[in-house]
Amino acid sequence: MVLLASGSAQATEFRPNGSLGLTQTFYGDSGNYQTATSHPSLVLNYQFSPKWSVDLEWDRTWNLYSYTGGAKQQNNDYSEPSGTLNYAYGNLGASKVNWSSSLKVETQSNFDNSSQGYVMGQTVFDFSKYLPSNEYIQPTQFALAPMYIYGTNVSGPSGTVNTAGLGLLTSWDLPANFSITLNAYVFKDWYSGSFAISNDTSTYKSATYFMLSAWLEYSKTLHQFNDRTSLAFNFAGGLDPYVMSNRRAAWDPFLAGDDMYQWLSPTVMDGNYKDAYDLFALPQLNLTYNFNKTFSANVFVQVKYSNQQWGSNEKDWRLQPQAGFGVVYRF
Repeated sequence: MVLLASGSAQATEFRPNGSLGLTQTFYGDSGNYQTATSHPSLVLNYQFSPKWSVDLEWDRTWNLYSYTGGAKQQNNDYSEPSGTLNYAYGNLGASKVNWSSSLKVETQSNFDNSSQGYVMGQTVFDFSKYLPSNEYIQPTQFALAPMYIYGTNVSGPSGTVNTAGLGLLTSWDLPANFSITLNAYVFKDWYSGSFAISNDTSTYKSATYFMLSAWLEYSKTLHQFNDRTSLAFNFAGGLDPYVMSNRRAAWDPFLAGDDMYQWLSPTVMDGNYKDAYDLFALPQLNLTYNFNKTFSANVFVQVKYSNQQWGSNEKDWRLQPQAGFGVVYRF
């Protein structure tokens, strides 16, 4: 009996774990525009205690192009490192509400003496255990998320933005390897200095936004060559995002970029966030090889079809070929 009890205790003992992954994506031309030709993304996830975890991510681009109405201009480089500290409280009291919080720090540098820093804190109350599920739909998240964001210019003209918001975060598993994510946000920005937004006639010290993201995802193994190698078809598409505001002024809220499924968004969006949306479809073929239980590599080809606008001349629906590779080490 003593030996059995000891074995049981060891089986449930927590062991720190995590993963380190690198994904390199190459972007092709679409019509007469170019985007970033190279985008490496380095991600470290580490669960260092039963309740605490950290996510570190560094996104980088080379040859990021911008359209300002004239000839093509190259911004050259862009860097976006971020770190997120997460804490899982567990169930809230005797309820089935799962409670967690996170604190994210991110910098965005354009290498033209214009860099911004952001801090985002949010707490998440997940009520999905109270929702019914069946063979057709199973809720995996249904959460309310109050949040606060502070942004400031690290270099360049001084300015700040303060954001207070509330998010409704939901995700659902559907039949036949489909899943859907629906996120809605309402938030308000308060601007000062260089962060103030304006149009041709007015400058605003604050703005209120409503934002909706909706993605349908699908994944299926097309062929299992052997116990290490497989070919899969993946798909993602939807609103990424839809944004409306009480101000007619062009501005990219931090939450819009933070919540997007696609990492590469338009460099310049004509119009404004009085009423704007981004629709996309991204089918992918992915070949994965597992060297062992801890190390794997993959190569992929994909194409993005979207209504993104890249300046006043290149807009509407376009196809953009993409390809890349990745490696993941789990520990």
